[in-house]
Amino acid sequence: MPTSPEPRFSFPVDALRRAGRTVIAAQGASQIVSLAVLVVLYRQLGVSPYGLIGMVMPLVALARIIIASGLDVVTIQQAELSDDQVSALFWVNQALGVAAALLMALGAPLVAWFFEIPELTWLTLAMAGTSVVFVIGTQHQALLQRRLRLGTLAILRLAALSLGGFAAVVVGVAGGGVWALVAQQYVELVALAGLAWWAEPWRPRWIVRGTGGRRLVGFGGHYMVSSLASYIVANADKILVGRVLGKVPLALYSQAFGLAMKPVHVLNTPLAGVMLPALSRAVGSPRQYADLVLGFFRFILLVMLPAGVGLAIVAPETMRVLGGPDWAPAGPILAVLALAMPLQSCHGALSWVFASIGQAPRLSLASVLSAGVVCSGFSLGLYLGWLAGEPVLGVALGYTAGLAVVLPPYLVFALRSAGVPCREWLAELHPAAPAAAGMGLVVLAFRWLLGRIVPLPDLPLLVGEVIVGMASYAFFARRAIRGLLREAVRDLR
Repeated sequence: MPTSPEPRFSFPVDALRRAGRTVIAAQGASQIVSLAVLVVLYRQLGVSPYGLIGMVMPLVALARIIIASGLDVVTIQQAELSDDQVSALFWVNQALGVAAALLMALGAPLVAWFFEIPELTWLTLAMAGTSVVFVIGTQHQALLQRRLRLGTLAILRLAALSLGGFAAVVVGVAGGGVWALVAQQYVELVALAGLAWWAEPWRPRWIVRGTGGRRLVGFGGHYMVSSLASYIVANADKILVGRVLGKVPLALYSQAFGLAMKPVHVLNTPLAGVMLPALSRAVGSPRQYADLVLGFFRFILLVMLPAGVGLAIVAPETMRVLGGPDWAPAGPILAVLALAMPLQSCHGALSWVFASIGQAPRLSLASVLSAGVVCSGFSLGLYLGWLAGEPVLGVALGYTAGLAVVLPPYLVFALRSAGVPCREWLAELHPAAPAAAGMGLVVLAFRWLLGRIVPLPDLPLLVGEVIVGMASYAFFARRAIRGLLREAVRDLR
């Protein structure tokens, strides 16, 4: 008996292509704005304020994970979602936001005691209020993603980022010190919430019970466990550095970490807006689902492998250009953490694979185990680095090594859960990996030759390295890049 062809799922290709162009442009602009703000603030504020805010931000990040509770992911992932259910999720978020703010305020003296810095009490109290502001626009942003209004959301985030950066620069120039970074948080969050409400016409109704929301909250709870594990990986190292080594080493480490992870967020944040709803719709078509997964990872590898290798090479001059001599010690730290970029990007994308097939319990289990391995890595790195006289660099090495150890089993578990052949994923490493390696050799040769002929200051050297790196990678990976552009739309039809 002949089998009928596998049904194809419906996907708005034209809308996605238009949104994709807008997202790419907005992300590029956001990087320019972010780097411009950092250049001003690094020189205006110095190193110490970033160490202070770095001691508070892990608690802020924890509060935001608890607030979200995976409910934004629920809004995006669910095939069917009523207006009453969205309203119920909205009010749950608001209640969690207020509770998180109160708990953070109560814990402010403990933060100051833990780091032995009294001024952290007031700083923590000030940052507690961001929990309330953060949650106001969460569901509206999730609805924009659900409806694939990705370009609109990208523009809103760019506008909010710009307003927050402007506020930070104004306060910093006025001598506000660390409060410039607090102002940046509030202005960006308030602006994003207001713009999201303006762009998304949905308005919440006062309803909590009788909507079937308990099942949705349960799914979100499993996703929150995964988010908490990711939080531990992303913050336990900073807490350790701040407690053991102090605010200046923490500032160097946390800012190097932030710069290394910035390209990951730039790629993964908009990609999540496409990947999660696309995969969720394709679950009923196994072959198309697998093709989509492979296509997304092909794109991630083609972008993140050269980005990681390239930043690892140019990290020392990058920190000197951005922050001047005071930030030069962060260069080697950034170089090590840059190698974690493709690992972290793939790890994050695999969580959307789990979420798209409704396997939140497996996601939470895998995330907890992964967090244990990575935390052991940077703890061991701190110990070995201390013995070698480079404790901060040791933490960075431990973080990157931990991710390298945990990613292969995590990858196999996720792909097998989703029914995607692992050998097909491995095929996506070619030609991205050899092209990235070739690019790295070309940039190193360029730097060596230039140093022999005419040594350049950091800025022109960095510009030259970036141009040479981009050109050489485009040459080595030209076929894959052309193929990716041809297949991007075809895979979604």
